[in-house]
Amino acid sequence: MNNKEKKSVFLDLYELYEEGELEGGTLQWMEEHEPLFGTEVKNAKKQREDVVKAPADDARQIKYMKRCAYVLYGFFIVLSIWMTVWFYF
Repeated sequence: MNNKEKKSVFLDLYELYEEGELEGGTLQWMEEHEPLFGTEVKNAKKQREDVVKAPADDARQIKYMKRCAYVLYGFFIVLSIWMTVWFYF
């Protein structure tokens, strides 16, 4: 196994390792490789937390775009009514 494969296996098994659900050889392998990949797992967790915080910002942007669309629709309707009245008389 090359270093990338070991890293991906470690990342996949880390949650189980933290919860104490690993046994035998897998537990021993994780303990041997924790000094190598432990900091990368912590960095990955921080990145996931940042991604989780992003949807709140996305929701705010969506609400802003909805308001803009409603204002533009309202302006178009008012303009249409005004032009209809103006040309009718």
